[in-house]
Amino acid sequence: MATVYGALSSVLSVGKVRVDDRQVERVRWTVRSNDRRIEAANADLLLKRLWIGESDEAAVHHLRLVAQACAELPAGLLDELHARRRAAAERLAARCGKTARMVRLTPRWRLVVGHGEDSAHETSLTMSPTYGVPTVPGSALKGVAASQARCLHGKRLPPEVVRLFGTPRPEVDADAARGSVAVLDALPVEKPQVVVDVLTPHVKPYYDKDSAGRPKEPPAEYHSPVPVHFLAVAGGTFQAWLIGPPADVQRFAELLHDGADDLGVGGKTAAGYGYCKVEVQP
Repeated sequence: MATVYGALSSVLSVGKVRVDDRQVERVRWTVRSNDRRIEAANADLLLKRLWIGESDEAAVHHLRLVAQACAELPAGLLDELHARRRAAAERLAARCGKTARMVRLTPRWRLVVGHGEDSAHETSLTMSPTYGVPTVPGSALKGVAASQARCLHGKRLPPEVVRLFGTPRPEVDADAARGSVAVLDALPVEKPQVVVDVLTPHVKPYYDKDSAGRPKEPPAEYHSPVPVHFLAVAGGTFQAWLIGPPADVQRFAELLHDGADDLGVGGKTAAGYGYCKVEVQP
């Protein structure tokens, strides 16, 4: 079933669309005939506010439109975006008597952040709703650095590391306090390379749960593989900013550098996704 509403109804010039079986094919045809126009739209809007069919073919076509929209960003948009972010980060740091340092993350292969978010496709990709590009949330970067700290120090983090991430934390008896380092979201430096990837569960009935949360069937060799398509970032560099006291920013950057390479960012790290090279501005 197809649904077009809100801003997309204007983008596609289809007006208000009733969601019933008689209208579905007309909407699907309108979407396909306007593919060129759709590709120039906001990719986040296309991914989360458009659904053009229940068939596997239509779902893959939809994801390809989202990937194409990412590749057709207006010239200069990201340059202007990062110039504004640099000015904002440096002014904020100066006003608070702190320092601002830029970090860049480059995936070594592919990157998937937000794979488990709610979506009509059962998989998703975290994007900026404003700019329609994939983004790595600051919370994800902070989580990677914190995980790396736990790998180095165990659950009992030293006070200077606890200060980076704030409290309360497990096994830390302290009043609630925010972390000393603010981490801004990482956005692409150039047009992101987004691709339609695929994973293939071979025992789908085993993963289907009953009302009690138990597998409906045991895993078996006679189950048919079921391809599941999803979006992934296949290349490009992401840029973020760290703002805080100089020593804390330096320590956080070190943890992020090692964690992104050792543990990975986002989902599917066991399959090789998410491992990144991190460069820190001097």
